[in-house]
Amino acid sequence: MRRGILATRQDLQGLAARIGKKPFDAFYDALRKRCAKILESSPMTEQHWRSMWQQGVWASGLQAARTSQGRIFDLLIAHHIDANPAYRGRAVEELRNLVGWTNWVDPCHSDQLVDLCTAEAAVAAAVGLDWLWEDLSEPDRLRVMQAIRKKVVDPYLAAVKAGAWWYSCYHAWNAVVNSGCAIAAMALSDDEPLAARAGRQARDGLRHFFDALGREGGWDEGIGYWGYAMRYVCLLAEASSRLLHDQSIYHTRGMNATGLFPIYFTPNGHPASFGDSPVAPLYGALYLLARHYGQKELAWWLDAYAFHRDVGSTGWSSVGLALLFRPADLPAAITPGLAPVKVFNEIGWAAMADAWPRPKMYLAAKTGDLSAHHSQRDMNSIQFQADGEMVLTDPGQSPQTMEFAMPAKDDFYEVQARAHNTIILSDSDHRIDAQGSIIEAQAGDDFRWLACEAGDAFGQNNRFIRHAILLMDPAAHAGRGLVVVDELHLSGPAQADLFWHVSGPVHLDAHGMSGQIAGQLTAMHFALACTSKAAAAAQTRPLGHGQTDNIIRLAVPAAEKTFIVSVFSRESQAGKLHVKTAPGGVLNVQTAHARLAFRSNKRNLQLEKVSFKS
Repeated sequence: MRRGILATRQDLQGLAARIGKKPFDAFYDALRKRCAKILESSPMTEQHWRSMWQQGVWASGLQAARTSQGRIFDLLIAHHIDANPAYRGRAVEELRNLVGWTNWVDPCHSDQLVDLCTAEAAVAAAVGLDWLWEDLSEPDRLRVMQAIRKKVVDPYLAAVKAGAWWYSCYHAWNAVVNSGCAIAAMALSDDEPLAARAGRQARDGLRHFFDALGREGGWDEGIGYWGYAMRYVCLLAEASSRLLHDQSIYHTRGMNATGLFPIYFTPNGHPASFGDSPVAPLYGALYLLARHYGQKELAWWLDAYAFHRDVGSTGWSSVGLALLFRPADLPAAITPGLAPVKVFNEIGWAAMADAWPRPKMYLAAKTGDLSAHHSQRDMNSIQFQADGEMVLTDPGQSPQTMEFAMPAKDDFYEVQARAHNTIILSDSDHRIDAQGSIIEAQAGDDFRWLACEAGDAFGQNNRFIRHAILLMDPAAHAGRGLVVVDELHLSGPAQADLFWHVSGPVHLDAHGMSGQIAGQLTAMHFALACTSKAAAAAQTRPLGHGQTDNIIRLAVPAAEKTFIVSVFSRESQAGKLHVKTAPGGVLNVQTAHARLAFRSNKRNLQLEKVSFKS
């Protein structure tokens, strides 16, 4: 078996020299707390996760494999830093349990020969065997290697031969399954010709993933699935470099830029992503990107947000791999060099902030391809954060159930356009084949501006352009408020509905077109105006896990051309928001403190001037 897949024993023992230095001291403290919790918890057995499956827990086998991997990694990293027989003994027990499972395919993917569970279990077994080699008996070593052959290599080759769908797709399944299985196959490749073949095929299949990773490094499945995919791609890149002296993955297009993608969509450590898995991918394995490309921003982001929370006994290794992979020569605290307006044109996403690293006001926008995997009907949707709280929220967190994974997914409220901060026409959802784009992006001293084009989301010859303008206080380098201007150019009269999903209960003023949002951390005033006679209403809708969706809904009567203005500010806007059109395609917007002038460039409005009242 090839040794030193992710680190040698000497590498692991050498981590002790880092303890006591920032930020590694905090990492090690968290690691010891996690290992203590693991020792207090029950070992992960097949009986346990199959029982959970019978109780209706989705992906119970996958979660169990992930937990086994995380426990083995962290216990052994901690043991090699400061020898503890309890850590080593528990890691051996977790590995033996994993090897003894009937198979490494999750019950929810029973139609597959290998799946995500296979990949995660494969990495756990291969790396666990590597790091425990001297501590295991010969029969134990043989059992682990046989499990990798029978549960990974053989079914992987059979699946590829049978034309498994994940082999040629582009999304996270491709990256995780091919990367995870490749790591385990590489470990056995010296002794098993079939393992060497599986490793070559896996790396070849991974090209479909890289074909979709553009030069900007954005990922249209969102930051949650980006993190899942990139975690395994990084581990494979490291294993390939160490075992095969092959650094081609690190030199693939987009890899040098992709580490910045999640940073722009986690303002103040909170996810502002779109799609089915809007979670912050704060994984220790991602330090490999910082190490290989010298990305101080990525190291800062992980240092700042990944390890300042309670530790648990389940899930991946994060803090252990952070100790292993974080570059020792990068400073523990920097001011990251992030752009105030950042556009990922290849996927149609954008982010803007008043100032980094901890913006007081921030906005994320989504256009792109609605047929992208794990996408939802959220064309021209935005999210807005103020003072660390998401004021304009995205209720699109998908329920992890069998039904959601089936074609009936589109029937779920969380997927539909009405569940996002966007507009629908004639009570119809956005078209799944729509492709939008970011058409304007500017950053000035007193404003940030994005313009988003919705493509054919409303069907052909119907145009929806959304302008988001973050008003700035140049002296304080802080946001003053958000102005959203929506322009609708339709082929015929159609009713429109605008939805704002907000952080707390909505209190409408007497005239009904302004009010206040009572968030947990901040209160935000809002006002609405329209060139048609629109009507606003406050609504609520129950969501899962005892949560409530608080909604501001603006109903706009049928018209062919309409302009809608929404303002969100710390100051009251009641009676102070006015919108007026003028000949030549001119639009003037007046808020409580600012005037915005737009002119038409034939296809859409162009922001011409922002001025503030003295």
